[in-house]
Amino acid sequence: MRSGDNAVVRAESAARLGDRGQAESEVSFEAFCQRNFVLVERFLLAQCPDRGLAEDAVQEAFITARDKWEQIRDYEKPLAWMYKTARYKLLVLQRRRRQDVTVSLEEVPPERLAEPADPAEARELLRGWLPRLPPRQAEVFVLALDGWSDHEIAAILGIAYNTVRTYRQEARSRLKELAQQAGFDTPSGRERG
Repeated sequence: MRSGDNAVVRAESAARLGDRGQAESEVSFEAFCQRNFVLVERFLLAQCPDRGLAEDAVQEAFITARDKWEQIRDYEKPLAWMYKTARYKLLVLQRRRRQDVTVSLEEVPPERLAEPADPAEARELLRGWLPRLPPRQAEVFVLALDGWSDHEIAAILGIAYNTVRTYRQEARSRLKELAQQAGFDTPSGRERG
C-alpha cells in the first residue's frame, strides 16, 4: 500500500468516527430538548403574556443551543444557559414588537371567575397572573416553582442571593393578593404548613 492510500484510509476512518460523534451529539441534544423545552417555555410565559412571542423566543433559543451544543453540553447546568439565552431572545423580540395585546384578568368580571377545577386549570390561572408581577419577580417565582435553589436562581439571573429571596417572597405575596382580588380563598401560612 502506498502512503497516499494510507492517508485515504485514515481520512475515511476519521470521517466515520466524526459521523458517529455527530450522531451522538444529535441524540444528546434531542434528549436535552425533550427534557427541557417545556420548562424553558414556561419560564418565558411567566414573563410574557403573548404565547406566540414566547414560543418564538424558545424556538430561537433552542436553535442557538443546537449551533453551540458541542460547548453547552459540557456545562454543569446547560439548562441555566438555556434560561439566560431564552430570556435574551424574548427581550429582543419584545423590543422589536413593542406591543402588548392581551386580555388581563382585571378585565374579566369577578363573577365569571370560578375556583380552579383541577391542577391544570390552576396552573393556567397562575400563568395568567404571572405577567402582572414585575418581570424579575415572575422569573424568580417560575424558577423556584421548577425546583431551582435560590443560589442557582441568583446565578442564572445574575442577581444577589438575598434579592432572589426577596423577589420570591414578594411574588408569593402579590399572587396571594391577586387570588384574593379574584375571589379565591387562600390559606394562611399556618394552614399550608
